[in-house]
Formats: sequence, structure tokens, C-alpha cells
Amino acid sequence: MRQLVKAAAIVASMVAFSGIGFAQCKITVVDMQEAVTGSNEGKEKAAKFDARVKEWTDKLEKIKADIDTNQKKLQAQQALASQTVLATLNKSITDKQTELTRTSEDAQKDVDTYRDELLGPVMEVAQKTMNEMANEKGYSIVYDLSAPNSPIVYSSKECNITEEIKTRLNSKGATAAPARGASPTTAAPAAGRGATTPAATAPAAGRGATAPTGTAPAAGRGATTPPPATPPATPPAPAN
Repeated sequence: MRQLVKAAAIVASMVAFSGIGFAQCKITVVDMQEAVTGSNEGKEKAAKFDARVKEWTDKLEKIKADIDTNQKKLQAQQALASQTVLATLNKSITDKQTELTRTSEDAQKDVDTYRDELLGPVMEVAQKTMNEMANEKGYSIVYDLSAPNSPIVYSSKECNITEEIKTRLNSKGATAAPARGASPTTAAPAAGRGATTPAATAPAAGRGATAPTGTAPAAGRGATTPPPATPPATPPAPAN
């Protein structure tokens, strides 16, 4: 009888312990950036994004090389060349610097748009998958570790659903890309106080992937400075 009571107590404690573990995972975490870019489709599209970045980087490097070449010529001929030759070199350098700035701005806009076109649909499916899993498992809150303002300092492996989201994404296969220029929209999951939700904009393709560098746009990332307002015309003076 004592053995039976003892066995029953052990079983009860195991059930209680498993219940505590499940309760702890009512609050889970996910690295949405890793889930998206680490999925099969995410990797494929990240490779396309990296190829686009390389195209722009090569263009920018070519312009920088031209500027460097002309600057060296100018330094070498400073004391010997005519004023006409020096003026031509100076103009060439100025023109190339302007081209570098404009190309850098165009590159930033293009890669931002291209990244969203490629990964936006995958991010949308990932968020829907996360919502489905949260409802299925009964999660109360899901924190996104890849969000810039994520408050999470530590989480146990058991409460991290990143790999499960990635597996489910792979099982769903390819997503349809939106028409060029269309902005992908996503439904953000509900979150508790202090919880962060995945951004609607797709994350950068691949950890460490960077957009081509050059002269940064004056009005911020991808932004353009609005042209100055045209002053009103001066009314004609009244006839005498």
C-alpha cells in the first residue's frame, strides 16, 4: 500500500511539473528575421537580394575608382599642366562626386524596395503561421527577438518557437510575389504589454547583409529632399 501511495505521489508531482513547464511557455519568443531568412524560400530570395546589392556596389566602386584616378592625375599635374587641363580635371572630379551621390541614393531606394518585394510575402506568411501556432498551442504572448526594441534578455530553448515556424514555412512552399511597386501588408499578432510584434516591412535579407554604401541621402534612408517652393510671381505695377 505504501508503495502504491508513493508511486501515485511521484506521478502527481510529474504531472504538476509538466503543467508548470507548459505554463511557462504561455509566453514564447520567436526570431522572425531568422525564421524568414533561414527558411528555404527566404534563403533563395536572400541570394537574389545579395546579387542586386552587388550590382549597385560594383557601380559605386567604379565611380569611386574614377574619382580616385582623376584626383591622382590632378595632384601629379598640379605644377605642370595648364589651367585649362586642371580645370577639366576638377570639373571631372566634381561631376563624378555628384554622380556618386545620386547613384548611392538610387541604390538605397532600389534595394529597400527590392528587399520588401522579395521577402514581404514570406514575412506575411510567417506572421500568419505564427498566429496559427499561437492559437493552436494556446500562447498568450509572443515576443519577437529580432525587433529593435525587444525587451527580452533571456529565454529558454523550450519557449523559442523560431525553428518550428521555420519548419512550418518550409512545408508550405513558395509564396506568390506581389506586383512590382505594391506594398506587402501583414496582420501583426496581438501582444501583451511590453511585447513587440513583427514589423510589416520585411527584414534585411540574411544576417549581416548590407545595402551598398556611398554618400548617404541627405533626407535620411531612402528619402528624397522635397524641392524648394517656387516663390509667387511679383504682380505687375499698376498702370499710371
